[in-house]
Amino acid sequence: MGSAGGLARFVLARARAHRPLLAAALLTVLLTTAVLATLTAYSGAIGDAALRHALRDPRNAAGTALVVRA
Repeated sequence: MGSAGGLARFVLARARAHRPLLAAALLTVLLTTAVLATLTAYSGAIGDAALRHALRDPRNAAGTALVVRA
């Protein structure tokens, strides 16, 4: 148990010494997460818009069959 406490102190000391590097890494993770979440939402919205556009045209809507699976 003593070695785990010593290791934790060592890690915290290194983290304090490299605050700008840790801040940059945290910012990178946050930005990456935000971009991936935005792209996921955007691709879903594009799919919905494409479906609405296809169904809006009466020539396409008559021959369109929707299959919904859960």
